[in-house]
Amino acid sequence: MQRGFETPAWWHSPAMDRLDRRTRRTREALYAALATLLRDRPLSSVTVTELTRMADVNRSTFYAHFQDVYDMFDAMRAEFRMTLANVASEQAGDLMTSGARGFLRSVYEYFRDNREVFALVFGQGSNEAFFGDAVAVVRSCCLDAWSEQAGRGDADTGERKRILEYRIEFAARGAVGMARAWIEGGCAEDVEWMVEKTDALIAAVRDAG
Repeated sequence: MQRGFETPAWWHSPAMDRLDRRTRRTREALYAALATLLRDRPLSSVTVTELTRMADVNRSTFYAHFQDVYDMFDAMRAEFRMTLANVASEQAGDLMTSGARGFLRSVYEYFRDNREVFALVFGQGSNEAFFGDAVAVVRSCCLDAWSEQAGRGDADTGERKRILEYRIEFAARGAVGMARAWIEGGCAEDVEWMVEKTDALIAAVRDAG
């Protein structure tokens, strides 16, 4: 199989690890082939025939795992969400105590270590789904931390909740947007520089009056 990157770690989640070795290799080959094809075209133009040819997998084998290309893309997204959520949750407590730097460092290192595949599938168009998934993970972590700080259950929860939701949405999309721009730029800046700048953005939004 011809591809422009090594099989990335982002789909090596606990769910994948439970599969037998042959099944895991088949899925990895198909995922890598799809990510490569998405370099040049939208998902809607990818066919099972060219996908299986690139992955060196029989069509019958493909259909033993997935219903169609869209089903496989959804499986890739599920692996991405699961792995990113695990990465983020390891440092999510920092958002409640010492700030966002530990959390951000874990996420940026994760993206850096898998930058080849994210440069392919973390873009615009049909691949915008991965951007939305990343925003959802960061949004969830911020909501858990900031809701505690905001004192959920106060008498003015209605307005405060809406303000909090808007701030979190702004921070999550801004932070993930910075990460995407960084990946598209080849991760030119080092992780600590990105952590510092993104943390400043999140702190400004969190602490705004």
